[in-house]
Amino acid sequence: MVGACLAVLLLPWAPAAAAEPRPAAAEPVMNGAVFNDPAAGPSSGTPTAAQRAVFDQLIGLIRATPANERIEFAMFEFTDGASGVPRQVVDSLLAAHDRGVDVRIILDSTDKNDPVHERLDSALGHSDSAGSWVVQCGTDRGCIGRNYSHEKFALFSRVVLANGATHRDVVFQSSSNLTDWYLFNSYNEAFTLSDATVYDGYRRHFADLNAGRKRDVAPDYFWTTPTGSTYRAHFYPRAQGTGDPMVNVLRNVECSYRDEAGVARQTDIRLVVSAFTQHRRAIAEELIRLRGENCWIDVVYATNGIEPTVLSTLDNTAANGKTLQLTPCTHDVAAGHEVRPHAKVMMTDGHYDDDIVPRVYTGSANFTHLENSDDSQLRIMGREVHDTYLSWFYDLRAACRA
Repeated sequence: MVGACLAVLLLPWAPAAAAEPRPAAAEPVMNGAVFNDPAAGPSSGTPTAAQRAVFDQLIGLIRATPANERIEFAMFEFTDGASGVPRQVVDSLLAAHDRGVDVRIILDSTDKNDPVHERLDSALGHSDSAGSWVVQCGTDRGCIGRNYSHEKFALFSRVVLANGATHRDVVFQSSSNLTDWYLFNSYNEAFTLSDATVYDGYRRHFADLNAGRKRDVAPDYFWTTPTGSTYRAHFYPRAQGTGDPMVNVLRNVECSYRDEAGVARQTDIRLVVSAFTQHRRAIAEELIRLRGENCWIDVVYATNGIEPTVLSTLDNTAANGKTLQLTPCTHDVAAGHEVRPHAKVMMTDGHYDDDIVPRVYTGSANFTHLENSDDSQLRIMGREVHDTYLSWFYDLRAACRA
């Protein structure tokens, strides 16, 4: 079961503040990933801990933020449902505000968000010159991108865990929106890190989202934090004609290399794909090229999430006669309980540029039009993180095949 890996990642809750009772959930994970398992429980009603793992990570971080600190939060879909879990996120944000935390929220302007927006606005207000506020991007546009704001991140100036450990400059980046569908029907993950450079980059991006909603859209906005360290953030939209960042990543891959012991190896590339359109078909073409150079390419994708022209490209036989391993994944785990991947993950394990350090790319960004949405993407370097995602990938692929 995909949720099995949670056991090694999640720890018991800290004692709660008296003003805000806590359901049984997990102490937030720092500098690591959490994964939900929508199949590990019912199709509606009360979700299990495995189903709500990503939500509980966010709730735990909010509750661990002490007075006189700051939370900045951007979300595409935020809608309460019968489970009551999205409401617990709202409750936690409002409780943080009540204890003296500055809570600043940017939501996409989809009608789905209106009830949550109205509740938050009644408590926080919408003056962005105040300490706390909630705003929405413009109608039928993103804050910066042309169509919508697809963000799913939260920033915390300081969190204090149950054991007293303090972490500053904390970034929570997820693939999950905050509605019941993301509990019961889709595989998602979240990564939480404490890094001043990346945190400052996300803060700049958050400020740009707030400023951008008052200006014309800027489809050529794209920028990144500095490279050369464990974490690097990418911020979209990006002008379609300026080159695809993921294509650029793949062009830095070499398929044959020697490991630290001098043993000949092949580079492995694995992806979990939610949406992949013809606007990003160059990624598919690069994957076929690399398979022709003997890279191993393994793709788990949401059935009907890949446009036919892209799927046709991925189905091609590479120059060396080999093919990609493609695993479609939308299935019923029980009558009326359909699940599918919603994560947006790419992993490389092998030769990249001038090193052989494994990498994980994750975040809110699908392989869709580069100019249309506000999105954030996180690159993480390191064997330990890669292998955590790899274990999850194997479990997910096995669940999809079963």
